[in-house]
Amino acid sequence: MKEGFKKTAIGEIPKEWKVLSLSEFTDEVTDYVAAGSFASLRENVNVFSEPNHAIYVRLTDLRKGLGHGEQKYVDKDSYTFLSKSNLFGREILFANIGANVGEVWMMPKIKKEATVAPNMIVIRANNEHVIPEYLHAYLRSSIGLRQIDKIIAGSGHPKINKTELRRLSAILPPLQEQQKIAEILSTVDAKIEVIDQQITETQELKKGLMQRLLTKGIGHTEFKDSPLGKIPKSWEVMSGEEISTLITKGASPKWQGYDYQDDGLLFVTSENVRDGLLDISNPKFLPIEFNEKVKKSKLKNGDILINIVGASIGRSCRYASHYEYANINQAICLLRIKESVSAEFILHYLQGNDTINRLLGVQNGSARQNLSLTDLRKFKFLIPNNTEQSNISKILSCFDEKLEVLSEKKINYQDLKKGLMQQLLTGKVRVKV
Repeated sequence: MKEGFKKTAIGEIPKEWKVLSLSEFTDEVTDYVAAGSFASLRENVNVFSEPNHAIYVRLTDLRKGLGHGEQKYVDKDSYTFLSKSNLFGREILFANIGANVGEVWMMPKIKKEATVAPNMIVIRANNEHVIPEYLHAYLRSSIGLRQIDKIIAGSGHPKINKTELRRLSAILPPLQEQQKIAEILSTVDAKIEVIDQQITETQELKKGLMQRLLTKGIGHTEFKDSPLGKIPKSWEVMSGEEISTLITKGASPKWQGYDYQDDGLLFVTSENVRDGLLDISNPKFLPIEFNEKVKKSKLKNGDILINIVGASIGRSCRYASHYEYANINQAICLLRIKESVSAEFILHYLQGNDTINRLLGVQNGSARQNLSLTDLRKFKFLIPNNTEQSNISKILSCFDEKLEVLSEKKINYQDLKKGLMQQLLTGKVRVKV
């Protein structure tokens, strides 16, 4: 053991540091249902879509930013009734049920009153023992996440109850060190926030430009009527079937009798298909024989992939990879575009807001839950001539290149933060106070 360290249930830490349970260093662990029974909550809590007395803080609001366009609110009587779970800033908010169980956020300081919604636990830190910013960083670190994983109950519908959460252990340096560690990590977070803002601004600018380029084109003065509205006179309306040599989908490995393995054939699932990006940072592999059994969906570089099932329906990207063998599952449609049409242009077209809304059949705020191959074969595309396809693609690709650079910068800072957390939160590297 390293000199000056001691062994604990979590691992080796400096001798003067402590390992305490949450109940020992918090003032309160509470939630929405602390106000009363479900019947009394239904009777006394009124939720509004328009601004009202207090912000009703849900997990989605923390992700999107409080006060976004779909924010919910409660009136003054509801806020008073929910007094046990009202928020004032710097509380730790902990998702305790469902797919997002264990997700951790810190309530920002805001001028407007706020209260927590269901499915989150509120942790109020005791400032004599722990700095809230330090606790937030700790719970989001790999060390904290391992502790959280131990108290998650259930697999089909995972959850964490308040009793188990109070038993969760954490490594606590002296307060001055906690403060310094939190400041260092906050500096990196600030860099990431700036990059996130740049990404958002670039995406919004690209969306606005896409809307015009993909419906009005470049420099057109003459337009004609079409099934999709007014379009440039020289453009054509073509179906997915007319612009493709192949439209198909993959298959489930289990249905074919295959299990995942450490290497072999790259197996692409809907999780890998991001908006315009193939994300294979966590690849899955199958035996290469799968390609012979499911030949129709063997991938080639340049193929367009579209998610056709689930929450990510309509998301698309272009397949480009160094893997020799690759295939897709049943939740992805493959479009192999004819050489006479630019696959790059089609990918941009699929990402336009109008295209996505048509693809999803959006009506009155609701959308279809899946897309069939027939839907995609019949789907209408606006097709300019080859030169204009190329010019539009070049313009939009400039934004994609910028987004790729920003995403890479963000990943680098995230990796830096992970490394710092591992060193600072275990005392392997000590900060000067």
